[in-house]
Amino acid sequence: MKPNYLFKKSSISYVLDAQGAHCRQKVDAIAKDQFLATPVEDLVEFVVGQMLVDPLAIYEDRMSREQNEINIDVAGWPGRYTRGDGPCLVAGIRVIVSLPYTGDQALWDIQPNTISTGRPFGEVRPDVLEMRFECPIDQSLDTIKQRLDDNIRLIKQYLGWQEASISDFNRNLAAVARSAIEARRKRLEKHDQLAGLLNIPLRHNPNAPEFRPISVQRRIVKSLPPAPTGGFKQEWTIDDSEYENILAIIRHEGRTFEATPKTYAVHDEEELRDIVLAHLNGHYKGDASGETFRRSGKTDLRIEAESRTAFVAECKVWKGSQVIHESIDQLLGYLTWRDCKAALVIFNKNVAGFSDILDKAQPMLESHPRFMKTAAATRDIGEWRAILRSKEDDARLIHVHMFLFNLYFESSKQRTKPRK
Repeated sequence: MKPNYLFKKSSISYVLDAQGAHCRQKVDAIAKDQFLATPVEDLVEFVVGQMLVDPLAIYEDRMSREQNEINIDVAGWPGRYTRGDGPCLVAGIRVIVSLPYTGDQALWDIQPNTISTGRPFGEVRPDVLEMRFECPIDQSLDTIKQRLDDNIRLIKQYLGWQEASISDFNRNLAAVARSAIEARRKRLEKHDQLAGLLNIPLRHNPNAPEFRPISVQRRIVKSLPPAPTGGFKQEWTIDDSEYENILAIIRHEGRTFEATPKTYAVHDEEELRDIVLAHLNGHYKGDASGETFRRSGKTDLRIEAESRTAFVAECKVWKGSQVIHESIDQLLGYLTWRDCKAALVIFNKNVAGFSDILDKAQPMLESHPRFMKTAAATRDIGEWRAILRSKEDDARLIHVHMFLFNLYFESSKQRTKPRK
């Protein structure tokens, strides 16, 4: 019986290169309005979820077998003396071992970049690899055990070689998807520029076929949010470089407060906010009033356009870790543009043991129910960056940079104990 050899077709490098090339097709297949209305990180997660390759994994502890009596034709076998040209049947035994597996079934045919002289065999079924062994009853049954062990050893070796290439591909897939997404966004920006330049309605072909990409989904993939009713509309946002500059001004102001805490600790939340506000408006000038940053609520300051907020900051005094959740709720409660930038500035004036406050801050930030993920590592102690989803729309993201500044100093008053 000729064995069905595994890993005998296309190379893993070729297959993974082709899979990577499909990323752009997946990105381009997303409807334009839906694409523009969806945050980049959600798009990356969606594309990666569809394009990830599931490596094969076998489960030896769940193997099962069946065995049957058979007749084996041993004519022409080495060491066997047979007469004539006809078959020479002897009693034998057939064992079928079923080896459960998970992963992409097609990978059983894909050759890894490294191979050996031996090649494993088996019949591929959904979720199970069947291995058949036959042996004349007059031979040692240890032969079947030895062939099974050798075959499984080869399978594990080939899967290990495959998995190394797949891991590299999966690890880099997010970067590939993000690059394709950014490239399409730039192309769409040029389309919009051309539309504005020509100011001529675009004609659509009603007979054009609808493109439907082939679904190769192998896992539950989070769906994209629906396109906005009425189509995607461009919205105001703070450029990333300007956001970093705003944060640098706040950082410098906060460090100044920390250097001379007696001067600033006498001020309440609103007064501290106004000091920060004045310094920000010393760097930025609005179109009409000369004030880019405006006071709106009791402790917040904002940049607004068309009655919506593109940047908002909350200034609070530390009164326990619950102030973080309360402040975030306020930030998320504002009517914001998509991809709004925000800052949460917390001053500790009354509590000794600032290191204890620092230890509580990040877990409290990440425990908020609208927390999505940490956005970036921060270099300075007392700072954290996170992305949270807006209350009004999951597609609206709030980039929050949280500062904790220590204005506490020893005085003649009794020290305030840290709050739990």
